Amino acid sequence: MFDLNVDELKDLVVGRNPILLLLDFDGTLSDIAPRPEQATLCPGNHLLLCQLANRAEFVVGVISGRSLHDVEARVNVPGLVYAGNHGLEIRGLGLDYRHPDADSASQTISQASHDLEIRLAGVPGAFVENKTYTLTTHFRQTPPYYHDQVVSAFDDITHPLVQSGSCHVTEAKMALELRPSIDWNKGRALTLIRSRLSPDSFPIYMGDDATDEDAFGAVRSAGGVAVFVGATGIPTCASWRLPSPAEVSAALVELVTL
Repeated sequence: MFDLNVDELKDLVVGRNPILLLLDFDGTLSDIAPRPEQATLCPGNHLLLCQLANRAEFVVGVISGRSLHDVEARVNVPGLVYAGNHGLEIRGLGLDYRHPDADSASQTISQASHDLEIRLAGVPGAFVENKTYTLTTHFRQTPPYYHDQVVSAFDDITHPLVQSGSCHVTEAKMALELRPSIDWNKGRALTLIRSRLSPDSFPIYMGDDATDEDAFGAVRSAGGVAVFVGATGIPTCASWRLPSPAEVSAALVELVTL
């Protein structure tokens, strides 16, 4: 993996029209916030995304673990394609997709969310985010003394669902996610978006977390640019690295000036 200079990014993409630019939200377009509802686009990103969306040679979108409604509201840029719940639901630019097995998982997710809220009621800083088709247990604001308690409660509630094959667990930054056992992820979502909206495009994906690895793999398979956002030394299949969301913003500036 190589550190990506923004000038190098221009060299990688010049003459590659059309370009499919897809990005994660938290930790990529936004700094990581103490609580999910506090996350906002980094300064300047709203205008940059608007400018890119208005360029004929770009197809621009956001793929997030947040619910579709949430990520649409937080980015709030017209002319983008948005994917929520790791791509289980996608909307924008004429595409309106929900995975056919997503609705059947909502009741299971709702019950697990209810049970986890009861178990974690006394744990400071821990809370459950029910996103209809997936759920996330957050403990970024939880004192370290309680971390084992959070993990234990999460394991107790989710283990039967994992054992039955109905769900699986993924880890994010100071968070644990329960997702339905559907053969779907950000990489599959990226491939669908590309095939439906711009099949001959040169893909770029930027993301900061383990849940972005499938998208990195999909982009690399398509001959595009996969960019990990974060510190050195973190295992990733991305070929390039930017150190922070601020550098993502700088990269967007360079893409606008192509």
